[in-house]
Amino acid sequence: MSTATDTSVHEQTVTARELTSHVLVAGDPGNPAVLLMHGAGPGANAAANWLHLMPDLAENFYVVAPDLIGFGQSVIPDPFPTNIMAWIGVRVEQILGLMDHFGIERAHIVGNSMGGALTLQLLSEEPHRFDRVVLMGSIGGPVTGTPELQRLLSFYNDPRPARYREMMHSFAYDADNFEGMDKIVSDRYKIATNPEVMAIAEKMIGTMRDGMNSLCMPPSVLGKLPHEVLILHGRQDRIVPLDTSLYLLQHLKRASLFVIDRSGHWAQLERWDIMRPMLERHFGVAGAS
Repeated sequence: MSTATDTSVHEQTVTARELTSHVLVAGDPGNPAVLLMHGAGPGANAAANWLHLMPDLAENFYVVAPDLIGFGQSVIPDPFPTNIMAWIGVRVEQILGLMDHFGIERAHIVGNSMGGALTLQLLSEEPHRFDRVVLMGSIGGPVTGTPELQRLLSFYNDPRPARYREMMHSFAYDADNFEGMDKIVSDRYKIATNPEVMAIAEKMIGTMRDGMNSLCMPPSVLGKLPHEVLILHGRQDRIVPLDTSLYLLQHLKRASLFVIDRSGHWAQLERWDIMRPMLERHFGVAGAS
């Protein structure tokens, strides 16, 4: 008699490569691994991006979703990174260390927004450690700086609740009818304005504001990546413009782009009905519709 896979999500604290990470884990370690890289912004963490969908993916995969260094409960390194590329470099070491800790030789990977820029850097440095790739509203092309993105990066200049609500609403296609939006705003605002978090986040997001174009991956690098890449972008994404994904599509060797209607920057929250079968097909789940 077969035993159903435990798809519940568990929290762990892991130290690897001298970096201490708070990690969400779900699924059977014997299954193919999927790593989930969340996006940036005040109050961001792994749970906010991925908690609701991890049990679904855990039916077929071993799912690992860390709080990227600088966010959530992962520990800030000493010395403190002073620019956006240094932050990405620390996170590259974080993810490779976690893969070693969990015994993951090769993994599928999903990168959302800033997590997409991290994903591309991982692919360029350690291409043999990664199999199939999904990029969602990804950073990694030339940054035009939408008004909504500029407001996000300047949040700590005026961290009042009304400003935060305005910023979070700009992530969604239809915030007024987005189930759970009030809870998202409340929960993430508490994180974003925790005094200990603010002392770190204000400096870190300042490096993002001053160096976003440093995260543009050159065509000479993108064109060498051998991976099969599924690019997803919300048609109504106000944070990262569709042009960014078109740039990635143009320069990646083996990429497909799907534009998802009725979706802003949170496709994984607003259109999981569309995304789940697409991810499962891409990652090779038999019978995925």
